[in-house]
This record gives sequence, C-alpha cells and structure tokens, in this order.
Amino acid sequence: MSDNSGPPKSPHSSDAMAAASSDLDEQSRLQLAHELCMNENLEMAMPDPNSIYGHVKQIVHRAFWDSVRAGLEKSPPDYEHSLRLIAEIKGILLDLVPSGAQRAKDQINEVMDIDLYKQQIENDSFNLQGVVKFVVELMLGLCAPARDPTIRSILSQSDPVEVFREVFGALDLMRLDLVNYQLRSLRPALLANSVQYEQDKFRNLLASNPAGLDKTKQWLGETERRMKAGNQPVSPSTLLNSAFIRLIQEEVDPIPETIAMDLSRFVTVARELSAVVFSAATILVLQTGVGPTVQHDSFANKVRVTVYQLCSDELISHPRDILPNISEKLVDIVRETITSRPLRDEECQNIRGMLSGLQSPSNPVYCLLWERAKQFFTSLCSGVVGPVPAGFSVCATDLQGVASKYTHLVSYNRGVFGPFYADIISEITSSQQASSSTSTS
Repeated sequence: MSDNSGPPKSPHSSDAMAAASSDLDEQSRLQLAHELCMNENLEMAMPDPNSIYGHVKQIVHRAFWDSVRAGLEKSPPDYEHSLRLIAEIKGILLDLVPSGAQRAKDQINEVMDIDLYKQQIENDSFNLQGVVKFVVELMLGLCAPARDPTIRSILSQSDPVEVFREVFGALDLMRLDLVNYQLRSLRPALLANSVQYEQDKFRNLLASNPAGLDKTKQWLGETERRMKAGNQPVSPSTLLNSAFIRLIQEEVDPIPETIAMDLSRFVTVARELSAVVFSAATILVLQTGVGPTVQHDSFANKVRVTVYQLCSDELISHPRDILPNISEKLVDIVRETITSRPLRDEECQNIRGMLSGLQSPSNPVYCLLWERAKQFFTSLCSGVVGPVPAGFSVCATDLQGVASKYTHLVSYNRGVFGPFYADIISEITSSQQASSSTSTS
C-alpha cells in the first residue's frame, strides 16, 4: 500500500508512535528519557484544532475526504480510495493488537482480506457496513473504556465518508492512549537508572560531535572570569553554583548544551522567583513606609496574594511591569487596613510614590532581597539548609517552593553532567595556571 494512500498524517500520531518506538536517534532518546524523569505527568496530546496547524490540517483533510466522497458517489461506486483506507485501518489495528495476541492478528488478516474485498466489489457483493461493524467491534475490544462512547457512535453514522473520518479519529485517540500507557510503563524502570542512562546517551552524542560542549565551556568560562573579576573564591563547587545562579538571573547566550533540555524549567523558576522577591519587596516597602498600622501578617498576606496572582500572567516579562495596574489596588488594601481614620490624599500619593520606586531594576529593597534569595538557593545547593532569609517571612512557603524546584533541577543536572563539568573546569583551571606561569616567567 502506498504511504500516502490514507488521509494526510497528523504529526501528533506519527510523533507519538515514534516516541515509543525503538527507532529514535540518540538525541530524541535522551530528550524523551529526560522528560519522563522530570515530568511525572508527561503525556502526548492531540494538537490544538484552533492552532495554525489545526486550521491547515482541516483544509487539507477536507480536500482529501471530498475526493473519497466523489469516488463513492459515482455509479457504480469507485472503491479505490475506500480500499486503501481499509488497508490502512487494518495496519493500524494490527499495530494496536498486543504482540502476544496472535489469534486476534490472524482474525484481522483473515477478515480484512483486501483481495477478497476487490472480488466482492467486482461481483457487486461488497458490504462496507459489515466491514465497519467488524472494525468497530475490534476497536471496542482494544480501546480504553473511556473511548467506548466515541467508538460506538460510529455505528450510528450512515454517511460512509463520515464513518471513515470517525474511525480514523478514534484510531488516533487509541494510538495516543497506547503511547501514553507505554510512557507510564517505562518511567519506573527509567527512573532507577536515569542518571547513568542520560549520561551514556550524552557521551554517545559527543562521540559523533566533538564540539558538543563548546557552549557549555563558554558558560563556565565566562562565569569563572566574572568570579575572578569580583574577587570571589573559585572552586569547582562555587563555580558551578555561580553558573547555575546565572541561569535564573539573566539570559545566558549561547545556551549551554547541558542546560538546553531544561531551559524552559529554569526560565519558569526565574519568573517564579522574581514574583516572590517582588511580593516580599512590595510588602517591605509598604510596611516600612506606612508604619505600625500595617505591621501584621493579615495585611502582608493580602498584598502577597494580590501581587503574586498578577505576576503569574505569562505575558508579563518582569513583575515590576504590573505596578501601573496594581498601585491603586495596593492603596485600597492600605485604606481597608487602616480602619481608625480615612486615608488622606497626600498619604495615598506617598504610597504610590513608594511603589513607583520598585519599577527601577536597581531598587535597593528589591536588589537586597534578590541577593538574599540567591544566597539561600546557593546554600541549599551546597547542602546547607538554613532558615528563610530575613524579609521573606510572609512569602516563606512561596520561596521554599521555588527553591525546591531549583535545587531539584540543579541536583539532577549535576548528577548527569557532573563528569563533563569536572573535565571542563579542570581544563579552565589548567589554562589559567599555564597563563599565570607564562606571565610570571
């Protein structure tokens, strides 16, 4: 059968099946293994029908199904497209049948005999509805119970083109279910050996690409130069800690090869940490500026929730961008808290002025809390579990939650790529020593 005989393929179907197959290249194997380890809820999903791809798919599929309909409406009907579709359905069903169920495979091959169908068409005895009934009954035996209503509804469809369309749609869902089941089954065994597995796969990639760590070398080399310029002590541990902190403090360019698979996770941590620090800074500015009347946790919590919720909007590049929209809400919170007297206009204006200072990237309160948060994260990655830094008491749970994500990312990354980092740092150190020896001789 021709590969393009059936309806145009959906990327989610082919990609999902490929993800669970043994034909992945080294990079894809590494990425899939890593995602399975880092995301316990990892699942393949159907594409969004409202996306650009979804609209293009609908147009292409509509043209295909129109050609199928045109053949069936001829007199006598032209079943050429229909037979190709049935052959493709047969192939998919054979793939969905468990490998040990040979009797079911034999039944499919026996009943869905394309040559026999051709003879029946020639003799005007072909029963398309009978084929559909067999296919649906077989699908019901193979699918997850949640798919039963979708598949049973096919039998109530009288339009043969719609029958084919719905059969393929249901088969797509079944293939998706199978792949996600396979992924869930793989995860426990993979977790037990994930670090070594990813390390081996990455080493295989380096064997075919000797320059595969060049960007990582740039990242660590630049970090080492900055530390020396700032008179910071440089050791393998402090260098790595500083390098990882850079990932949540700035946009590192180029992206290190060892970080690429987790870049989006580090970006998420950076956004969440900025939101926590900004919430804490806002609380501190208001409590210091307004005075004793707002020095209690209920006020601080109201501010924290208000700021943190708005910071969660992914369209916001930095929490300080929300200030123009949130200043009046914060003034209202202060007004509601001070119940003993009305808040004067000049007091409201002073509050707005204090808040506007947080829009500056160099705001001293924000910068102080950011440095404390960085030190807290660095200590945790060094195995030192200390108290939440001063200024974060109300936001302690938020800070600890983000810190947990960060330390997990760093710990796992260092577990996988530790040997490669050690070699690079040794190379950097040797180069520095050689340079120092040359300059003193």
